[in-house]
Amino acid sequence: MLAAVRDIYRQSKKKRDNFWTEWISRPPAALFVYLLKGTSVTPNQVSFLAIAVAGAGAATLILWRTHLGLIVAGLVLQLAYIIDCVDGQLARIKGMASPVGALLDFMLDEVKAFLVIGSAAVRLWWVGGFDERWLLYGIGGLFTAAVGITLTTFTRRPEYLEATGAPPLAPATERGDHAPRSLSPLALVEALGRYVLHYPSWFLYVCAFDRLDLFLYAYLGAHVLYLGRTSLIILIKLGRPAKRTS
Repeated sequence: MLAAVRDIYRQSKKKRDNFWTEWISRPPAALFVYLLKGTSVTPNQVSFLAIAVAGAGAATLILWRTHLGLIVAGLVLQLAYIIDCVDGQLARIKGMASPVGALLDFMLDEVKAFLVIGSAAVRLWWVGGFDERWLLYGIGGLFTAAVGITLTTFTRRPEYLEATGAPPLAPATERGDHAPRSLSPLALVEALGRYVLHYPSWFLYVCAFDRLDLFLYAYLGAHVLYLGRTSLIILIKLGRPAKRTS
């Protein structure tokens, strides 16, 4: 059994995986894949289970308003991320990988981010004496995350790639790390932004230290930077003046 789980884990690793996913989330995910591969459970059902667990984590974040409750909520949300690591590998092992399954996984990942942002804002509002600023931060976080998804979807479209001459998106097996591509200031900022946007890699830390406010500040700030950078690239590539015709 251990050898089989080890093989599944090795197959699930990406060429450029981030530390948290590779060493914390994928090992238990490999065990889940091993237990599910001989069953009738489908990868899409696993994706739906992940969003249900994330919803339970968000509810815990709002309703259990002690420090212990915050830690438990963080652990439940981390379990949702572990389950989320299962569906893709289960699809490959069962020969059920499909474009619509990948789209479903992407969509539910963003829904989970919405749940975390919204529930974090409500909890901070509640425990912070009903300070309305937290609700405004939550609305801002939801808005920037939604626009970020829109921009990401747009820049991944083949029509955009063809019109701008941008290189095709790297395969999923080659994406996922947060390491800077160089030591330039821009590369370091981009690496930090990727790390912040991948909140499962650090959400448990803010829960352990009871600083959920730092999550909301950092996540909102990273999205604002992403929106600015991506919007500028789109404006430069698609907003050029038309060439004059003689």
